[in-house]
Amino acid sequence: MDKKGKNLYSLSEPQVIAILELRLQKLTALGINEIEVEIKKLADLIKGYKKIINSKKELLKVISEELKTIKEKFAVPRRTKIIDAILNYDIEETIQKESVIITVTLQGYIKRGALSNVKQQKRGGKGKSGIVTRDEDSVVKTLSVNTHTSLLFFSTEGLVYKIKAWKIPEGSTASKGKSLFNILPLKSHQSISSIMPFPENDWKNLQIVFATAKGKIRKNSLEDFSSINSAGKIAMKLDPNDKIVGVEICKDDQNIMLSTKNGKCIRFESKKLRIFKGRSSKGIKGLELAPNDEIVSLSIIDHVKNKKDSKTEERFILSITENGYGKKTLHNDYRVTNRGGKGIIGIVNSPRNGNYIL
Repeated sequence: MDKKGKNLYSLSEPQVIAILELRLQKLTALGINEIEVEIKKLADLIKGYKKIINSKKELLKVISEELKTIKEKFAVPRRTKIIDAILNYDIEETIQKESVIITVTLQGYIKRGALSNVKQQKRGGKGKSGIVTRDEDSVVKTLSVNTHTSLLFFSTEGLVYKIKAWKIPEGSTASKGKSLFNILPLKSHQSISSIMPFPENDWKNLQIVFATAKGKIRKNSLEDFSSINSAGKIAMKLDPNDKIVGVEICKDDQNIMLSTKNGKCIRFESKKLRIFKGRSSKGIKGLELAPNDEIVSLSIIDHVKNKKDSKTEERFILSITENGYGKKTLHNDYRVTNRGGKGIIGIVNSPRNGNYIL
């Protein structure tokens, strides 16, 4: 300002308006240019993305480039070594222990199913399908075990095989199961006569009894069958044309009962049958057979003694013939005798009844 107070740098109104108009024009032009550049960039990106989406080759190229970028940015030297080594690893440790049902059919088909699939029902219902059998086939054995239970399979030829329950193929209620020939190393002329779960506890104090069609019987310690390799092992040596018809676990305080197809049976004490030390023996006479007769059934019966001034505990023996007839008899009606006798008549073998089967 000068001495008179007049502003030497003041602008006239036209000058101010000119300056303001100039700045607004430049700002407007600058804003339009930025929008056009952004639209062009977005158009290029959309074009590129469509190309990637519509072309597998372009997609793989992008993935490859991104992986290379990640490798260059984060790559570090390997901190582990890959070597050839055999680890002490047991696959059974990864198998959950749960209750299962093992079903076996007459023609040698087997399957495993969860026990939880079998729903508890009231008496008198129609039931639920457990297995679909083939023509002229039927279920002959059902076992309730857990996945870690060992199962013993005894063939008619005198061999025994051992397999864990979890190794048996699992099947639905509508499946027919797998053939035992696909699971066990059986030969074409072999068949399985008995299947039993190997006890998990106290098995050293148990015995196992074998019975053959020709009337031979043998008792071994169950411990002799605790270790069986995958190829199986000899369970009992047999005479020509003889076969194993039954194998059961028993104790010294139980009775053994043998039955023939002609209806004869014999009952004797288990403790009077000595324990054989090896598996190569053919056994000893259990019942003296009549001509054209053979053993068809081996049963283990709990021995119940009579007590004074009290009733004997009621236990029954069920006899069934091939024509579908059967009867229930008090177990005390079958007297206990010595091994090797001719036995007594258990059920009449007639044209009406047919041969005894169980």
